[in-house]
Amino acid sequence: MRNGLNWAFTRSRAEISSISNVPFRDKILEIRSLNSSMGPSNVTVRCFFATNGETSSLSDEYNQEARQILAEYNNGTFADFTFETLGADELVALLNRSERRERTIDADIPIKYDANTPSFIRYDSEDLKGIICTASAKDVAKLVNQDTGGALFDSNIRRFLGKNKAVNADILKTAADQNSSHLFWFLNNGITIVCDSCDPVTDPPKVKIKNLQIVNGCQTATALAHAAKDRTLRRDTLVLLKIFETNDPTLASRIVLTTNNQNRISTRDLKSNDAVQHDMQRWFERYNLLYEHKVNQFASVTLLPGQKIVSNEEVGQAYLAVALKKPGDARRRKYKVWTENYADIFSGTNAEPHILCLLICQAASVWGKTARSAPRTREFRRKLINNGILHIARIAAFLWRGTDSFNQPLAQIQTQISNLQTSPTSLDTILGRALQKLERLINANPDLKNDVDAALKSAILETAITRSLNASPRRRRAGTS
Repeated sequence: MRNGLNWAFTRSRAEISSISNVPFRDKILEIRSLNSSMGPSNVTVRCFFATNGETSSLSDEYNQEARQILAEYNNGTFADFTFETLGADELVALLNRSERRERTIDADIPIKYDANTPSFIRYDSEDLKGIICTASAKDVAKLVNQDTGGALFDSNIRRFLGKNKAVNADILKTAADQNSSHLFWFLNNGITIVCDSCDPVTDPPKVKIKNLQIVNGCQTATALAHAAKDRTLRRDTLVLLKIFETNDPTLASRIVLTTNNQNRISTRDLKSNDAVQHDMQRWFERYNLLYEHKVNQFASVTLLPGQKIVSNEEVGQAYLAVALKKPGDARRRKYKVWTENYADIFSGTNAEPHILCLLICQAASVWGKTARSAPRTREFRRKLINNGILHIARIAAFLWRGTDSFNQPLAQIQTQISNLQTSPTSLDTILGRALQKLERLINANPDLKNDVDAALKSAILETAITRSLNASPRRRRAGTS
C-alpha cells in the first residue's frame, strides 16, 4: 500500500506512463490533476487497509509500516491525511451502517408552535444539536404506519411488545379516552429521535428530519400507530419529541444506551403514592408497625422499642395468601399483588385484616426456621416448609380462627392481632397441624405428589385446601379464637 501511495503522489510522469495497469494509471493521473487544480493543502486523503483479521492483534511489522506511511504523508502537505485499518469487526459495522442508510427515513413532522408562548426549545453544544417540541400523535402514528419495513426502529433496543402489555394497553387507553387524551403529553415520557440533521421551520411549523431513528419510545409510537389504524386515536392527543442531531455514530450509540438505561421502576414503585398506601401507613402506625410503601422509606429512622418495619409487598403477599386463599400466587407470582389482585388486596376499607394476615405469615416463617432444621423432620416435610410456608400459614389461619372470613367485628380481629403480637409462638402447635394437613392433601392426589414444586404453584391444591377446611368436622365456629 505504501508503494501505491508512492506511485500516486511522488513518482515521475515518465514512470507513470510506463504502467501497464491502465485503470491504475488513469486513477493516478486523476489524482495528480486534482492536486494541481486545488493544491495539496486543500485535499484530504483518507486511506483504508482492509483485512479479515482482528485489528486488536496486528503484527509489529504491520504497525511499523503504518507509522512509516503516516510519517511520509501526514506532514502538513495535505489538508488532512489519515490511515485507518479495517478488520472483521469494522467491516461488519460498515456493512450494517450501509444497510441502515438504504433504509433511511426522512420526514417533515408538523409541530405545535406559537411565537408568543414558549413551545419550542433548541440547544446546541459543539457538534450536537437538540430540539424539544410537541407533535400531534396522529402525525407520529402516520410516520410509523407508513414505515412498513420497520426502519424507524433499527437503532431501538427492542421492538413493539404487543398491545396487551400493561404499559402499552395504558397508552392505548389514554390516547383513545376523551377524558384522558388531552393529558397524554403530561402522562407519557415522549419519544426520543436521533438523526443526521434536524431543521425547524415555522411557516408552516414543522421539523425537517434526515435519517431519523426512534431510539426511545418504540412502545409509545407503535401503540399510537395501532390506535390510528383502529380509528380510536383522538385528535387532541399530543406527544413530546426530543430530537438529537449528530453524525457521530459513537455518540448516537451513547444516546441509545443512556435514554434506555435507568434504575428499574417496579409495579410496586408505581403504586407507592396511591392514597390507599398512605392510608395503610397511618393505620399500621396504630399497631407500632412502620408500613414501608417506598423502598428504603424508613432507612434513616431510629426504631422505638417494639417498633417494626414491614413492607407493603410483604403485607400484600400475606393478604393474598391467607385472606384471598391464593398462597401459590403469593409465593411464586407476587407481581399479582401489584397487578390483577391489587384492587382486591388494597381495598381501602381498613387495615386490621392485613395486619392479622401479616402476623400469621410472620409467625409461620419463624416457626418454619426451627421446624425445618429439627433432626426428626423428614425430607418431604422439609421441602413443604421451604416452599409451602404460605400454604401452611393459610391453613393455620383457618384452623386457629375457625373461618376464612375477615368480615368479623373489628374488635374481634383486634383481639386476634393483640394475641399474636404478644405471643407469636402460640401458633406453633397449629402450624404443625397445618403442615400435616398439607402433606395429607398432597399425598392424596398422585398428580400433586409426583411434582410437589408444581403442586405448590397450582390452583388445584389451593382449591383442595379450601374444600378440605370447610368440610372438616373439626371446624370451629367463626370467631371463637
